[in-house]
Amino acid sequence: MAIGELFRHWTYQVFAPGTLLRRKYNAFRELLRHDSRSLELIAELEDIHYGNEKVDWSRVVELADQLDDAVRAMLGQLMEMNPARYMGLADYCNKIAFYMRMAVSVPEPDLAPPYVIPLAEAHQRPDRAGGKAARLAAVRRETMLPVPDATVVTAAAYHYFIEHNELREPIDARLRRLRLSRPDELAAISEELRAMILEADLPPRLEEDILTAAYAMSPQRAPLAVRSSAVAEDGPVSFAGQYASVLRVEPAHAGTAWKRVVASKYQPRALSYRILHGLADAETPMAALLMPMLDAACAGVIYTRDPDPPRRLPAGELVEGVTAVHAVAGTGDVLVSGDTPAQSAWLSRRPRSRILERPAPGAPLPATPLLTTEDMKRLARYGRELENLFGEPQDVEWVLDQTGRIFIVQSRPVPGGTEHGVVPERAAGVDDAGDAAPAADAAHDTLPLLAEGSEPVSAGVGSGTARHAAICCEIGDMPQGTVLVTTTLGPSLTRIIDRLEAVVAQTGSRACHFASVAREFGLPVVTGIADPFTAIPDGAVVTVDGATGRVYADRAGREKGADARPRARRKAAAAARERRGGMRRLARAMQHIAKLNLTDPASSDFAPENCRSMHDLVRFAHERGVAEMFSLVGRGGRGLGGAKKLRTDVPMIMYVLNIEDGLFPTAAGKEEIGPDDFRSTPMWALWFGLSAARELWANMPPAADWNELDRISAGIFRRDAPQLASYAVISAHYAHLMMRFGYHFALVDTLCAPEDRTNYIQFRFKGGGAAAEGRELRIRVLERVLARQGFAVKTRGDLLDARHGPDAEAVIQKRLAMLGMLLAETRLLDVRIGDADEAEAMADDFLARLDTAGGGAP
Repeated sequence: MAIGELFRHWTYQVFAPGTLLRRKYNAFRELLRHDSRSLELIAELEDIHYGNEKVDWSRVVELADQLDDAVRAMLGQLMEMNPARYMGLADYCNKIAFYMRMAVSVPEPDLAPPYVIPLAEAHQRPDRAGGKAARLAAVRRETMLPVPDATVVTAAAYHYFIEHNELREPIDARLRRLRLSRPDELAAISEELRAMILEADLPPRLEEDILTAAYAMSPQRAPLAVRSSAVAEDGPVSFAGQYASVLRVEPAHAGTAWKRVVASKYQPRALSYRILHGLADAETPMAALLMPMLDAACAGVIYTRDPDPPRRLPAGELVEGVTAVHAVAGTGDVLVSGDTPAQSAWLSRRPRSRILERPAPGAPLPATPLLTTEDMKRLARYGRELENLFGEPQDVEWVLDQTGRIFIVQSRPVPGGTEHGVVPERAAGVDDAGDAAPAADAAHDTLPLLAEGSEPVSAGVGSGTARHAAICCEIGDMPQGTVLVTTTLGPSLTRIIDRLEAVVAQTGSRACHFASVAREFGLPVVTGIADPFTAIPDGAVVTVDGATGRVYADRAGREKGADARPRARRKAAAAARERRGGMRRLARAMQHIAKLNLTDPASSDFAPENCRSMHDLVRFAHERGVAEMFSLVGRGGRGLGGAKKLRTDVPMIMYVLNIEDGLFPTAAGKEEIGPDDFRSTPMWALWFGLSAARELWANMPPAADWNELDRISAGIFRRDAPQLASYAVISAHYAHLMMRFGYHFALVDTLCAPEDRTNYIQFRFKGGGAAAEGRELRIRVLERVLARQGFAVKTRGDLLDARHGPDAEAVIQKRLAMLGMLLAETRLLDVRIGDADEAEAMADDFLARLDTAGGGAP
């Protein structure tokens, strides 16, 4: 704080204490406002951290910025209250804010060219080429496996495109509004974002680079495929099926196709998936692959180690793991989109790849197998080579062209495999001894069977309320805990995956993209039920067993013998997601945001230098702000100029200083006021309690500070002088009272407003005219009563400090009225009380009478 401001504070303190008092109160009121806002922001960030609210990372950054502003404003008001004491506080805030911002910020985008590179260079720069391109480049470099030639439009091209059209801020502004709990808003914002991308202009240089690469890739003007290769795609976070691939693209239209791939970053399912993994939009830029369009006879997917193999396979093979091969006629997009079932085969993982189960042709599948035995074994051999290259099980997309040549077009970790926290043998239903685990339906044998699918897709058990959605547009408003019954496993289901307990579909493939995402999230999925909408009533509570493909009526639970392992699998999948990417980053950020290290205001460690988080700074400023108000006026009454004397039946000399709307307008111009003039909610409540038992005050002399009167000599001051009297500083929702009762005093500082989060009562009681034992016995009575009324109480000899709140306005009013009654009953108790048993009996009697009168704890 500037020296001039500090000098002004000292000047007010010496020459205009009343003005300083009002300034301090106004600063305190603002401090509490910023305190409330800071705690709201911390609570919202905690909701995001604990998964109660799913938002875009841009919202996390915005909340951190707002928290920084709110905390700085709060500290500014504390320094306004006492600049000399808190001059160094801003430095600690700067340090904590720096660490918080570092934790939530994402790297600045790299816009530098080149914007197009050959696939051969992609393995060196996955941050530019994206996961899919980098992995294909590694396959070409390290193996002899067939990979199509390709060119990469880099992530820098995406950043350049966004910067050229000045789209970063408009995109972030819309992303900050996203809540996955509001599906209609998600769809609307997604539409806005995609329109922004598709309507934006390609920078001339970028357009030229893309067209040059496209014509070089296809000099005969043959069609191309433009495939997504976003940064973070096809790694530990798979993004399976979340982005678009545009097929059969004429080279002249490659730029438009690239924009369509970029726009797919903002379709609802891609937004939902990215948000659920805590990743920022700017750190998942879109790169893309330009590839020749292969003349596919058939295409499909290999799982080099199937994460959920059918239980019907030999138990011994399940222990070792099996390779799954899935194929469809034509291009593989109809398979991974979930629209078409596949011909599937399973092979052993041993070097000679023994076929364990061959494809079973039949409607709607081709009458003859799409793959020969040699094709399947060749695919298994390719899969083993890719698994050895990358060191983990692989999900491989392949194409078999019309000449019989197989091309590898993608290789990524198997979603739902060991990388994602799931042990495949156990997910497949194999126990520790290597034997097949008991059939999952044995766990549900008390439940009626509703339906049985021909193809379990993703293992696990889920129970919830069945909701029918025959078409994609009907899924948006599904509530939490839904078992979705639908026609097929389209990738759009990803947008609501956090609300689902299971999925039952009429058609769909184990090899489709949504199946991969479901395994990544530990979500049970069953397909192949002929008419699920008839078999499973809408609104019924059902249990889905993804391992056996069965659906049961009612809910599975421990009391019915359900196997706990599938639920553990889902928790393991969620924990694995939290260990990766943005979830881990948010956990680090919360150390600087919400972790509370300052817990005891009375400790010597409760100091600015021990603040480690924004929450610490908020706690410190709040406690010190209350302490500043708790010592609002000096013992000599400085600052009470303009106070009005209170006229009351209670024999107490009190002066009241109204600092803001604490009195009704009718009190204006009065030299003396009465309790009917109180507009202050907390003052009225406390005075109601003090005056409730008027008979206790009968024949009592006016209370004053007799100890101070003895000290400054008899006769110099009147007993009703402000220096000896009690006082109250009040506003509409605030009251600060120093009450002198003979040789003891009580201090009450309280806020009682409609905003529950800021309301509190701070109470201190000390002294008395009796011997030390009597004073401590009275403290014992007060402690017992206050503790039973929800106060946090600390005592030291004849000193008691108590704190209540935060709490609702009505509760604070009730506690203040109780406190007034307690002060009235115990003012001379120190000279009457006999022993500890009598003290406890008096406290219990007071509480019993309070309960009878309706003033007890709610």
